[in-house]
Amino acid sequence: MLVRKARLQDASNVYDLVNSLSGDGTLLKRAFSEICENIRDFTLAESDGGVFLGCGALHLYGPHLAEVRSIVVKPEAKGQRAGGRILAGLIEEAEEHGIQSVCLFTRIPDFFFKYGFRTVEDKSELPDKVFKDCQNCPRLHRCDEVAMVRGRIPRISILGARHEAQELVKISG
Repeated sequence: MLVRKARLQDASNVYDLVNSLSGDGTLLKRAFSEICENIRDFTLAESDGGVFLGCGALHLYGPHLAEVRSIVVKPEAKGQRAGGRILAGLIEEAEEHGIQSVCLFTRIPDFFFKYGFRTVEDKSELPDKVFKDCQNCPRLHRCDEVAMVRGRIPRISILGARHEAQELVKISG
C-alpha cells in the first residue's frame, strides 16, 4: 500500500468517495470545485496495483492548529489499515509544519483514540473549527459529532474570539 499526497488528477476519486458518505450525513457534501481547490490538503492511500483506497485531508488554520477532515476509505479497503496509514501521514504532515495541536470532529471516536486523540468536552475550545464549519453546518442545532484533539488545546484563535464560539455552541445545543 502506498500513502501519498493527492494530485489534481485524484480529485474525481476523492470527490466520489467523500460524497458517497454525504447522503447519510457521515460527511458533509463537497462540491467538485471545492475538492479541486483543496486537493493539496489531501493524502490518499492506494493499493500496490494503484487502486484508490481512501483519503483524508489536513486543513491548516495556522501555526497553532490543524484539522483532520474527510478521512474515509472505500468499503472494500476496510481492515487493510488504509485509514490508519492515512491518519498517520496527516499527523506527520502537521508535525512537519510544526503544528502540535490537531483536531477533528467524528462519530467514531474509538478509531482516533488509538492515535493519541482525546475528547474535547466543550467544542468552543476549538473556535477556529467552530467558525469555519459549524455555523454553516446543516446539523448546527443537532450536532452528533465528538470533538477531539491530539496535543494541547490552542490558547489562541485566528478566525474568531472564544466567547463568540461559545455562543455558537450554546445555540447548537
